[in-house]
Amino acid sequence: MQGALLNVFWVIVFVIMGFLSEYVIRRLFIKKLFITISDNESRGMGSLEKIAAIIARVLPDILGIIIFCCAAYLYFVIFIWTDSPFVQLFFLATVIAITTIRLVGILSTIIFSPAISAFRILPMHTPEALASHRLLVGTTAYLVVVLMLVVVAKKLGATLETTRLLQLLFATLLLLATFAAVLMHKDGVKRYILDSDENEEQNFSWGRKQFAEIWHILTPAYLFILWLLLVDNLADTETKNSGAFILSFFVVPIWMIADKIIQWVVGYAMSILKIHQQHQDDDRELSEDEQVERKQGRELFFRVRGLTRAALLAALFIWVASLWHITIPFFSGLAAVAIDALVIMTIALFFWQLISKWIERKIEESLPEEEEETTDDEWGGAASRGRAYTLLPMIRKFIGSILVIMVTMTILSSMGVDIGPLLAGAGVVGLAIGFGAQKLVSDMFSGFFYLLDDAFRVGEYLTAGTVSGTVESITLRNIMLRHHRGMLQIVPHSELGAITNFMRGGIVVKFNLDFPYDAPIDKIRKIIKKVGQQMLEDEIYGKDFIRPVKSQGVREISNSVMTIRVKFTAQPGTHFVIRREAYRLITEALNRQGIYYAHRKVIVDLPETENADDAPHLKKQIAHAAGAAAQRVIEEEEGAQPKKTPGDGILE
Repeated sequence: MQGALLNVFWVIVFVIMGFLSEYVIRRLFIKKLFITISDNESRGMGSLEKIAAIIARVLPDILGIIIFCCAAYLYFVIFIWTDSPFVQLFFLATVIAITTIRLVGILSTIIFSPAISAFRILPMHTPEALASHRLLVGTTAYLVVVLMLVVVAKKLGATLETTRLLQLLFATLLLLATFAAVLMHKDGVKRYILDSDENEEQNFSWGRKQFAEIWHILTPAYLFILWLLLVDNLADTETKNSGAFILSFFVVPIWMIADKIIQWVVGYAMSILKIHQQHQDDDRELSEDEQVERKQGRELFFRVRGLTRAALLAALFIWVASLWHITIPFFSGLAAVAIDALVIMTIALFFWQLISKWIERKIEESLPEEEEETTDDEWGGAASRGRAYTLLPMIRKFIGSILVIMVTMTILSSMGVDIGPLLAGAGVVGLAIGFGAQKLVSDMFSGFFYLLDDAFRVGEYLTAGTVSGTVESITLRNIMLRHHRGMLQIVPHSELGAITNFMRGGIVVKFNLDFPYDAPIDKIRKIIKKVGQQMLEDEIYGKDFIRPVKSQGVREISNSVMTIRVKFTAQPGTHFVIRREAYRLITEALNRQGIYYAHRKVIVDLPETENADDAPHLKKQIAHAAGAAAQRVIEEEEGAQPKKTPGDGILE
């Protein structure tokens, strides 16, 4: 006896040394790697940030458990002086029990989050969450310790009857303690059942009110039935205990978690379908139709949630019965399918929400900052978007379609349907559609390679063949081009052909200024250069310059004027405003220096006449002839100018 107690003492010492090693390493290393988050800091976090914060919170505890197990086992191997199976068994049972209890504590912290309410999965107040956390961890610790004692007793040679009597004894004590807890917390649980998770007043159903009144009667009845089933199970020596008692005992926490999941699934599905929004934060005044629509959506949400809760309750009842080898024809299989479908849909929706939130955040990051509206709408006034804004919505639709197909196939497979022929049939149908709809396939593949090459993005101005406009949206088959005069043009990708994208690189703008022959060329050049430097320093459009406004010298000298060309390079879409401003500033600067633009004129020499009486009549005829000659010269000069291409009409 004394030797056994000594061995137990040394096992306890090794466990304490493992805890000390964990404490030292966590204080010296692990604590410096993770930042603690307060309750106030967690309220403004998004879903992904909360998940990352939860992982960061529990990761030190998980690392601590690993360090504890490794250190305790290392001390045990190094310092143990005996190969007694009893000592090894007791040490392993102790370490497994401590590890299991701590892991359950971490899981309970994730579910109830008694310290930070923003991370709490279940809709509970902090005192209730703290009480539930302690109850779950305490009950688990009791069950794990009892299980380890039974295992140790069985390994040490105890008979099957002895171990089963021990199980019955400890299970009876647990059920009696639970019954006492039910009587003590009767009113608190009643308030929790009737507590609404909605911000507005809610009329509870008769069934919920009645359940809140009699739950403390139903629970002892359930505990007594559970004790009878355990006695029957332990009395049959041929029946294997597969953990039915533990799962049945924790059926209420299982129901709470499953109910929260199914509420989230229903709410998210109805939110996607635009039937009911669970969180409506807009403060605008609603019309009567909108109020009626919201009320109907809320009532439908409560009705659907009630039906799903009833179905979940029935499924859990049948599942618990199946744990005790009580099968109900047809309904047992249906309950198993329902639980499998719930798990599959939860995983799929959770994955979809993560992907959708990430895509929405990336789209918001790709949006340009809001700027003041300008009068420039020659390209439709659409803001240029990044590549993420163009590609991510299509990727989200593709992932959503894949998830719907996978969830449908998986649920059908869980129902016992052979999905092999369905997949083969889908392949054949897809092949037939591919041959029969070659134009559709051509449009989709053309669009795929356009997007892969980053040929255009939403908000960019294009010219493709005979159409031009700003890219408004992109689908798998078509591109929507908004013409600068307002028309919407829907063009299949395969018909785009060669594309001119005006939004890549700078736009070179050239315009002409006409002056008289005797105008000072060097002075004009300096004035234009000074205006260009002034425009570069402007706060509004100075940042849009790639190359400043400058003179290119005399371009040509015609019969009536001297033409000087001006040139600048600007960001796409901003050159319209810059060109108009350059005209204004250059004109004002020239006028201040006494330099004005030339007027178009035609010089006509009038012959002299010797007869004074005929002079007025002759001068009048000559004036008419001179005007006709001038008009003819102007028309000839305009007709000699080269025709502009569609691109020239836009850029110059």
